[in-house]
Amino acid sequence: MPKVGRNDPCPCGSGKKYKHCHLPIEEAAETERRRLRRAIDMLMPKILTAAQTRTDAMPAAFERFWNSKYQLDQMDDLDELEGRGAERFMTWFAFDYVLEDGRTLVEQLADGDELPDLSDEEAQLLKSWTGVRLRPYVALRVLKGQGIWSRDLYDDTAPEIDVEDHAGSRHVLVDEVMVAHLVPSSGRYYIAGAAAHLTEDTRSKLREFSALHLEALQRDHPGATWDDLLRAKSEVLNHFVMQLPVEQPNPSLLDDILAQTRAALMLAGASLGIGRKGASVEPEAEVVPSQPATPVEEEAVD
Repeated sequence: MPKVGRNDPCPCGSGKKYKHCHLPIEEAAETERRRLRRAIDMLMPKILTAAQTRTDAMPAAFERFWNSKYQLDQMDDLDELEGRGAERFMTWFAFDYVLEDGRTLVEQLADGDELPDLSDEEAQLLKSWTGVRLRPYVALRVLKGQGIWSRDLYDDTAPEIDVEDHAGSRHVLVDEVMVAHLVPSSGRYYIAGAAAHLTEDTRSKLREFSALHLEALQRDHPGATWDDLLRAKSEVLNHFVMQLPVEQPNPSLLDDILAQTRAALMLAGASLGIGRKGASVEPEAEVVPSQPATPVEEEAVD
């Protein structure tokens, strides 16, 4: 679309010059967007710094996220082993891992437990992020160097999400998948921390993989939704990412991942007595079936 000059007629058709019509409105909106973006850039490091103080919860969380593949003392090596793996883990730990009091770290911070030096903008953002969880998104349209229009992988009818990401949009292609924490701000979304970037051939397999875990959850919690699954055990998305080939696509490996997951979940269900009368199992986090919510390797907020 051609750039509209200040003295050109406003595209709205009012007959006024652009500078006397919609230009001031658009400039004010852009100023507000930049203000909130600066708040995001200031807030994320504060969240991750607070996460580093939760040393008592870190070992169990680390084991869950990496499915016992790594030990906590390997944290410094994860960026090389798993592609910004340390940042991916710390972001998940802050947003997804339920601490002893039943809240995530982000929920604790939003309730005012810590971070007394938050600006008004940062406090406003933090309260809007409490429902954010690790989630897979499909790239629908990509504007290189600017942003990615995405949709929740689990819901083909969900609205498009406008994700502003200068770095990621240079690499992500249409129909590829981002496994990310998308945080809202003034009608747009941003990638918090680091995200896993998956090729197009993994899209349907990741959905099948997730469906197996949802089915297993529903055996003990009828009516559980995708949101319930991600609140209870969003780390399974990382378990899928960990098993993917690094160099070239490998369809047979993807099929193997599904077969092994199906067998493991069936075995776990049988050993726990899931499906037998009177049997139950405690989930990783409390599951309260809910209505689907509008959705609020490696890119980062930049």
